[in-house]
Amino acid sequence: MPSDSPTFALTTMNKLANAIADTGYGVFQDLLSPSIQLDLIQLMAEKVETAELIRAGVGAGSGLKVRGEIRSDSIFWLDSEDLAPTAVAWVKAMDELSEHFRSQLFLPLVSYEGHLARYPADGFYKAHLDRHSNTLSREISIITYLNTDWQENDGGQLRLYTDIALGALGPYIDVIPEAGTVVIFLSGSYWHEVMPSRKSRLSLTGWLRGRD
Repeated sequence: MPSDSPTFALTTMNKLANAIADTGYGVFQDLLSPSIQLDLIQLMAEKVETAELIRAGVGAGSGLKVRGEIRSDSIFWLDSEDLAPTAVAWVKAMDELSEHFRSQLFLPLVSYEGHLARYPADGFYKAHLDRHSNTLSREISIITYLNTDWQENDGGQLRLYTDIALGALGPYIDVIPEAGTVVIFLSGSYWHEVMPSRKSRLSLTGWLRGRD
């Protein structure tokens, strides 16, 4: 996925925007081309090989703490100065998606942040919202899965609670984290959690943000 290659097609961006407008969330299989999937998987492999992932924390700013009883993943933040062509291309695609959402959904989006995430076997993330209590900047969550040959009995499902009012006490859908699957939802509305898996689980998680 070189940085000068085409990013998301207009039809793809419309699918994502329609999901947010209609229900506030959406799950898409095979939304990404095989070449983009392979590039993202390779980017993750490179960061794992060079030991660039660090234990993820809970909270934001000065309140950020590693809480192993809540989440067990390790992450690598995509940085605007990262010269890896795949990272550059992905951030560019997210910026284009933000612009599309601004024009189609009238959302005040100004930036993107995202990280690669690796959960060990038996890893998990307890039910939570992506919007921190002390900042309202995260508007839209976008998760892309990078796991090849993943089976339902491998576990690791994303459990997305679909009733905004009931949150983690209400109905839910389970999404198998297989490569190419993309999940999108309103960051401040939908509770979700990562269920334990039998093996290492990989993803690219990001947020379209408004102003702090």
